[in-house]
Amino acid sequence: MRHVKRMTTSVFCGSRLVYVITSITSIFLLISIIVFSALMQPRSVNADGLFQEQLSASFGERTADLIIKMTPPVVTTETLQNQSQKPIIQFKLYDPTTEEGFKHVTYYITIEKDGKKLLSDWFHDHKGDLKIEMKPSDAESITVYGEPDPILQAFTGTERSPVVATGPIFSEGGLYHFTVRVTTIDYDRSFIPDDKQPEYDGWLSVGAVENQQVSLENGSRSKPIPIQIISYYDELNDFRFDPSTKEMQFTMPFDWNVTRLEQNKIMVHQEILIPKPSELTAKSYVGTINGMNVTKDLMIDPTNSTKDVVHFMIPKPVIMQIAEQVNKNGQTADGLMKFTFKPTV
Repeated sequence: MRHVKRMTTSVFCGSRLVYVITSITSIFLLISIIVFSALMQPRSVNADGLFQEQLSASFGERTADLIIKMTPPVVTTETLQNQSQKPIIQFKLYDPTTEEGFKHVTYYITIEKDGKKLLSDWFHDHKGDLKIEMKPSDAESITVYGEPDPILQAFTGTERSPVVATGPIFSEGGLYHFTVRVTTIDYDRSFIPDDKQPEYDGWLSVGAVENQQVSLENGSRSKPIPIQIISYYDELNDFRFDPSTKEMQFTMPFDWNVTRLEQNKIMVHQEILIPKPSELTAKSYVGTINGMNVTKDLMIDPTNSTKDVVHFMIPKPVIMQIAEQVNKNGQTADGLMKFTFKPTV
């Protein structure tokens, strides 16, 4: 396939608002609450991401739903670095009444992270079911590989050979913002008027993996215990461990602006993986965020026989309570969400 280099970008990190849950068990329990409907036309639609977004908008007298889906559903920086995953992002436009896909769809897709543009280009799929394979690399710019349409100047792919975007994309953990505008439908040259083109906003997350080794105060018997933390909101910093209390501490960039939080849906999800048996595993665990007890929002995955997988599953009402306290105490300047976590005695 031919390729064209479209833009240059750089790698960066930071934080961004979104509802993020990627535990396999939790995904299928919570998938139903990310469906949003548009009430006006034309309409931009906003939603919050995990591995899939289902968004709705209208144009003229028609309604079109867009699925933005990542396969596999759980993608992390570690698996990407090991090149064991080749995530594919699917964009499928369909009629929610008949559930039939729209044909000959042209998409203008922009992908951003923390407000920085990574990719912005035109794509077309004759069946309306576009797939883009993400291949992070050390290159300084994004290169898109595909077959360019000579008139639309849009990249196309096939079922066996999807469009590929390679470069500094999906190279960092955290949230990725997808803006999708639909410009043609039904026929390759059937353009939707500019003022009626539906636009969709969605978010998908790549898990940021933090690997640590901790030791307890057991004298000569002490041996390192490997701990892994996966953040699906943003990358983690400042990991510390107190061997006397078995408490872990770490931070994550976070914007505590209450107005921003009120206007959006949000859930923060972290996973802590502890090998078992070990001196850190327990029947229960306690956790805090910026000093507020969130133990009731911890969940232990019982399906793993070799590790305790403990989830911080922090919903919006709890985040709002913490935000009010953080703002009241004047602690917003550092822009951090501060976690503590330890096994019960």
